[in-house]
This record gives sequence, structure tokens and C-alpha cells, in this order.
Amino acid sequence: MRRLISLHFLLFSVLVWNSCSKEKDVVDDVESASELISDLEKSPELLHGSWNLSEGNPIEGRESVNCEAKNIHFLKNDSFYLQYQDKRIKGTYEITGATTINLSVGSTLIGTLSNTLFDNNKISLELDLPEDCSGVYDGDKYFRIHQFVWEVLNEFYLWQAEVDDLSDNIKPVGSVAYNQLVSSYPEPEAFFESLKHPDDKFSQIRSNYEDLENSIKGIDASNGVEFILSQYGSNGSVLGFVTHILEDSDAVDKDIQRGDIFIGVDGQSLNLNNYVQLLFDDKLSYTLNMADLNNSVLSLNGKDIELTKIENFQTNPIQVNKIIETGGKKIAYLMYTQFAQGFDQELNNVFAEYRAEGVDELVLDLRYNGGGLTSTALYLGGMITGQFTGQIFAQKIWNKKVTDYYESLNNTDWMKDLFVSKMVDETAINSLNLNRVYVITTGRTASASEMVINGLAPFINVIQVGDTTYGKNVGGLAVVYDYIDNQGTINPDHTYAVSPITFSVANSEGFSDYADGLQPTDGFTLTEDIKNLGVLGETNEPMLALALNDILANSARFTISPPQFPVENVIDDPDFLKSSLLFIYQKDLP
Repeated sequence: MRRLISLHFLLFSVLVWNSCSKEKDVVDDVESASELISDLEKSPELLHGSWNLSEGNPIEGRESVNCEAKNIHFLKNDSFYLQYQDKRIKGTYEITGATTINLSVGSTLIGTLSNTLFDNNKISLELDLPEDCSGVYDGDKYFRIHQFVWEVLNEFYLWQAEVDDLSDNIKPVGSVAYNQLVSSYPEPEAFFESLKHPDDKFSQIRSNYEDLENSIKGIDASNGVEFILSQYGSNGSVLGFVTHILEDSDAVDKDIQRGDIFIGVDGQSLNLNNYVQLLFDDKLSYTLNMADLNNSVLSLNGKDIELTKIENFQTNPIQVNKIIETGGKKIAYLMYTQFAQGFDQELNNVFAEYRAEGVDELVLDLRYNGGGLTSTALYLGGMITGQFTGQIFAQKIWNKKVTDYYESLNNTDWMKDLFVSKMVDETAINSLNLNRVYVITTGRTASASEMVINGLAPFINVIQVGDTTYGKNVGGLAVVYDYIDNQGTINPDHTYAVSPITFSVANSEGFSDYADGLQPTDGFTLTEDIKNLGVLGETNEPMLALALNDILANSARFTISPPQFPVENVIDDPDFLKSSLLFIYQKDLP
């Protein structure tokens, strides 16, 4: 484990790279010459994986612009990545013949591969992008990404000791056992998934590390409609209901709002088999087919909402911020949707306003907050309180390898998150010094949100209002890169990164057993009603009203009706799983 210190950035074994062909040594024991296969239609699985390309013999008599292709990567889901001429494009592929493949980006055919011959380890092909370039290429299967993935998980994965294929007995890389393991999964994504523990729904791999970096900042392609999906009926039907609309998005000017329901996309009824493709693929535009709910019956109402995603759209997690003055009290209400990078100062400014106004109570609405950075969760805990600086807010429990190593150095203090009075840039935290806080939660409250609730519970009265939280008591490293030296140089041969689960989270009392969620305080359980979601931040919104009724005690009370169509059978869609994260940065490791 000493290399954790020597490289600072989670580099486990420093490798010297000479060229893209350096990876071939890793799988020498399993590679052997075999007869070239020329029928892709019969054996498409051998195409899967990443191939490093080099220029082959040109076709006589053909003049064209050289593509300078470096790598092509085929995934099982019919997606491909192509690196050429300093570009990197993503699209879909379709096998059209024994040796031919169509390449498309969106709905546009951009080119073809022909004369494609391959075996487990080598490929030859002709690439033709009519609007751009063409060329003949030979390629070798590239397994460096597999090595990177295995080494990260072998060292840091929370469940490393429970996954046989991550055992130290498989070392060293290049051994027969390791090569047999790798050769079974030509796709890095499939290899990564094969190494995950059955309890792990959250570790991620991305072929472009910018995707992970952007998710931490709340950046993604978005049309501005935030929604939750729910299964209904007995035939796998799916409905979506709108939770809120993001400012400055395409949806702002459309006839759609919180509480609206849709049951179709582009004229196709949503179900468990198609909702991912219809709502979460790479296309930027789609049309929602809206519905009405009458007497528990859903039916299309003829309204269709065309929406277009804005790429690199950044969501401000401070969705609603107001001070409610009622019953002689000043009650701060904050709806906060992600512990996102880049908004700590804005959040601190909100609490400066609360403090200046002398608020008596805080209602923190985390009902749609799936998580984010532990550092921001720590800051928020300090903003709510302020009187516990230096005491344990949370503690991270790592795997035995990591724990034993740092214990041997007598250096485990960094595993504890202490209440702080300043941010990392020395900005003073604006604290309210509250002894009580109301937190609104649903099944979409996860990770860093749960960390805040659990971390505050030993110190102040946390009144949890709403529904049981999701139950994500684990977190991990935000983005782990494939470094190739001690200076933090990222491997230039690929853009893969992983975000593995590496620790569980406990509070100062050692409590971490909330994998089934944190339950509302007795007397404060309330499920959202699709028929009556209310307006976020308004005093008659049911969950806020429940908190206000307790705050105001014998003063005028708000009416709360039992839910007619409660939110249930919620689907863990890809966007939620991607956002329900609890992160620390690599640089935070000593």
C-alpha cells in the first residue's frame, strides 16, 4: 500500500509506456494465432472491445484523406467510439453483412467498415467516412483499460475481500489466472460489471472521464424536465410525473409543469422494456405524450410536449430559497437538489441571508437530492449548526487493505469528517447555530443527503418529514484516472475512468446501518400524492405544510389530505443512479 503515498493520486503501479502496442504483453498467455473470421453476422461478439489501430497497406488507385484512426471501440449495446484525426466520436453501429458495418451518429449514416476480418486479438478493416476520410487499418485488442480497472478495484473497492476475481491470488497482472479472467470480457464495461459485488448498484465506469467530471458539477444534457418514473398496472406499464422544471432550460417556455403526467414518448407507450431507450439514450429531442389521471385511470389527453436537451447544461442545486413569515416566526425554506461542485459559496450566501434575517427555523427540502460531494455535505452541516466545530460529523469505513495500511502509518484521522467553521479556501461558514432542523425526504433522498441527516442526528433534533429515504450508506472516489507517472499524467491512450464504491459512512456514534433507508420521525410520515403534489415552497404544499404545522404548534394550521394516488413502485432510472452519489476527491487522500 506504500504506493498510495508515493503517487498521491491512487496510482498503484507505475508503468512505462512506449506505444499503443505496449498492452499486448498483458494477454500473451491467452493469445494465439487463429483462423481469421469473416462472418460478423454469425460471430458478432468477437467484435466487442477496444482495438488499437495502425495504418495498413493502402488500396492501390484510391486517393483519399487519411483518417489517422487510432482506436475503435465496439460495445454490446451497438454503440461505438472512434478516435481519428484528433477527434473522438460516439455513435451506433449495424452489422450489414459478413464483413460490413454501418456507422451512424444519431440518425445520420456517417460511414462504413468493409472487409472486416478479426479474431480474438487482431482485426483488419477498411474505414470509409465519405465526408471526411478513409483508410485501411490493422488492429490489436487493447486490454490496458482492463488492467487499470482491476488494479483500482483490487486496491480500493469496498467489497474487494468478498469478490473472488479481485483476490490477491490472481496477481501479478499477466499471470495465467489474470489473463484467463480478462480474456472472458473483451469489453471494459462488461469486465467492470463482472467484478462488482451483488450489493453494488452505484460503482460506475465511463469511456470518457469528462462525463464523470461533469456529473459532479451537475452538468449534463438536459431539457429541463425533472421527473420520476413509476410502474403501474400489471403489464409493466410506466408513467412519469414531473417533479420540477429547471430554470433557463428548454422546458421553461413549454406547457409543462410540476404534477403533469406522461405515459408515452414519441407515440410509444412507456413500459419496463423501452423506457431507457425512449428517455435516456443519446438523442437530444423527444416528445412527451401527456395523460390525465381520473378515478385512478390514466388516459392520453392529446397534449404532446416537444422537448430538446441543451448539451452541457448546468443545474443550480438551489432550486427554491425563501423565508416564510407566519405565526410570529421566520422560517427558512431551502430546496436543495444536489451537493454539486461549484455552488458552495452560493449556498453559504443563502445562509448568510438567513442569519442576517434572524430566522427561527429551517426546513431543508432534500426530497429530490440524490447526493454529491461529502465536502459540501460537511459544509451544510456546519451552516445548519456551528456550535460543534472539531467534533465528528461523519466517518468513512474503508476496506481492510486501505484501513490496515493507514493504521500501520498511524494516519487514520483523515477518515473522519469533523465539523468545520471554514471552507477549504478559508471562507468563513455562515452558521445558524440551530438546535432543530426539519428535513423533507422521499425515496429519492440519497447518499450525501442521508449523510447530512445521519451526521446531524447525534447533535441536534432532526425532524424527518415525508417518506423513507433511498438507503445509500456507501460512497466512493469521484473520478479515478489511469495515471502513468508520479506527476499525475493521465494515460493518453484512452479516456476511461472509474468511480468505485470504496467506503461506507457512519455518524459520530458509529451508526451506518441504513441501507434500507432512514425512516421519517414518528408522526411525520407522508407520501407524495401524484394528484396533489402542490407548489414547491408554498405553505400548502403537503410536506412543507406538515413541517409548518409542527413549528407553529397552536397557531393557524394547514390542511393536509391523505394521498389519493401515492407515489409508489418508483423505478431506479439511469439518471437517478448516476446522480445518487457520495463522492470524495482523489486529492483528499493523504
